[in-house]
Amino acid sequence: MATLDTALDPRAPSFLDNRSTAQAGLRALDHAHAQARDGGGEKEVTRHHARGKLLPRERIELLVDSDTALLELAATAGREAGEPVGAGLVTALGVVDGIECMLIANDPTVYVGGPAQAGRAKFARAVELAGRHLLPLVLLLESTPEEQGRHGLPDPCFARLGRMAAPVLCAVFGPLDAWLAPLPDLADHTITVRGRADAGRMDMVAEDERDALRMVRQTVRRLVTYQRGPQSDTVEPPRYDAEELLAVASANPAAVTEPREVLARVLDGSDLDEFRPQRGAALLAGFGAVHGHPVAVLAATGPVIDPDSADKGVELVRLAGKANVPVLVLANPAGHTQADSSALLLRALAQADRITLVLGGSPGSWALAGPGFRFSWPVGDLSTEPYDGVIDPRDSRTVLGICLSVSASPARRAPGGAPEREVAS
Repeated sequence: MATLDTALDPRAPSFLDNRSTAQAGLRALDHAHAQARDGGGEKEVTRHHARGKLLPRERIELLVDSDTALLELAATAGREAGEPVGAGLVTALGVVDGIECMLIANDPTVYVGGPAQAGRAKFARAVELAGRHLLPLVLLLESTPEEQGRHGLPDPCFARLGRMAAPVLCAVFGPLDAWLAPLPDLADHTITVRGRADAGRMDMVAEDERDALRMVRQTVRRLVTYQRGPQSDTVEPPRYDAEELLAVASANPAAVTEPREVLARVLDGSDLDEFRPQRGAALLAGFGAVHGHPVAVLAATGPVIDPDSADKGVELVRLAGKANVPVLVLANPAGHTQADSSALLLRALAQADRITLVLGGSPGSWALAGPGFRFSWPVGDLSTEPYDGVIDPRDSRTVLGICLSVSASPARRAPGGAPEREVAS
C-alpha cells in the first residue's frame, strides 16, 4: 500500500478559518446534545428520579458492557422541526454481554403529546438498521405520565418487528400509551418491573429496574446464538492527528474536501491501496482498514463524476461485494453524476453494504443511495435528515469503527455482500 501524505499547512489562513468554523459548528452541536440529555427539563427529571426510576441513558449505561463503545444515533433529531431535541427517544448501538445490539429507549420525562414525527422516523430508522444488520433489538419502554392512557393508532413500522431475523427484546418500566402499547406483544421476549405494567402479558417479572436490566442481559446471552466475527489484534493507528480534521473541511460547505486528507486521519496506518488510480480521476477508490476492519473506499474528488469515474466506482463496489467488504463513501458537495453515468453507480451502491460520511453540504444523490449508515460532519444545519447523526469530525474513525464492527460478523452477512433477508416469524 502507498502511505498517504498531507498538504495541510497549519500556518495557512485557510487552516485557521476552517478550524474556527468547525469549532463554531461543534459548539452548536454540543448545545443540541446537552438539550437532548436534559430530556423534559430539570423539574421533570427530578420528579422522575423521586419515583425511584432511571432516565433512558442511565438505563442504557447500566445495560451495556462497561468499557465498550456506545454510539448514539440521531441525537439532535427534532431540533430543526421545533420538536423536543432528541424527539423523546434515545437510539444507540451498544454491546450487551459481548453482543452488539440496537437499543431504543423512550424518555418518560419528555411530553410530546403523542409520538412526534421525528420520533416516529427515528424509531423506524433504528428498526430498519437492526433488521439490515441482523442486530438484536432491545426496547426500554415507559410513557410519560401525561401520555399514559392516551388513545391512538400503533405505528405501521411496528409490523416489521414480527419479521426480524434477530430477536426483539422488550423491558417495560411503567405504563405505556397507545403508541407503545403494542410493542411488548410484538417482541420475542418481554420483561417488566413488578407493579409497573400488566405482568400477565410479560415473560419475566423483575423486582426493580436494575433487576430488569440484568434480565435483559441474561436474555440476550440466551437468545442470540451467532458468533462474533474475528477482528485484528494488531491495529496501527493513523499517522496523522485526528485533531486536524477540524481544519480539513472547508469553511465553505459548498467546497470539495480533499478525501485523501480525511482518509489519512481515519484509515489504519494511513494506508490506502488505491484502485485504478490512472483512470476516472473524479472518484478516489481503494481498499484500507478501520480498527482492523477491511473497507472499500469511494470518494468524489471534484464537482462532476464522469462516465469513466462512475465505471470505476461500479467495479469497486462489485469487487467489495464479492469479498464481503463494506463500502465507505466520503460524500463531498456537488459530487453529481452525469446523466449517462448515474444509473449504474446508483444501482450498485443501492445494493451495497455501505457507510456514508458526508463532508460538506448538498452531497450528490449517488453518495446517499442505499440503506446503510449515514453520518454528517456539522456543516449547514444540524438536522439528522437524512442522516443517522451529526458527529464531531475528530470522532470519525471511532464512529466508522463501531459501524464496521456491527457489519463484521459473518453470521450477519450473506455471500456477495448483501445482508441476509428478514424471515417471517
